[in-house]
Order: sequence, then C-alpha cells, then structure tokens
Amino acid sequence: PKTVITREYPADWKRGDEPYYPINDAKNNAMFAKYQEEAAKNDKVIFCGRLADYKYYDMHVVIERALEVVEKEFSK
Repeated sequence: PKTVITREYPADWKRGDEPYYPINDAKNNAMFAKYQEEAAKNDKVIFCGRLADYKYYDMHVVIERALEVVEKEFSK
C-alpha cells in the first residue's frame, strides 16, 4: 500500500559514529595492509566481511565472498 524511498549520503566518520564503510585513503590502506599481515599469521581465525576485506559489499557479494572463503578453507 506504500512506497518507501531512502537515500544514503556519504559523511566523514567522527568519534561515536558506527564505522559502516571503509574510507580508502593512503593512511587507512597502509593500516589495512598491516592488519592483513597480522591476520595471515593466524590460521585459527577466518577473516571475512566488509571490515575484514576493507571493501564495501552489497549483500549478494557478501554471500558470494563468504562461499569463496568457505570453499578455500575446506579445500585445504
């Protein structure tokens, strides 16, 4: 009976905000590379998702990525 229209607008993150989306700048990408190095040393945890991959994903891509990670894990 109704139509709901929503819009999203980009905004700079500030303390207290929820960190929904990665900000791909040189500083954050360098920090992400360090996290990846540390994560690669840990074979007891599977890192996956928006923050683990440091990418924005639509839901269908999240599911595809999760299936890829599981397939890789179980093919060892």
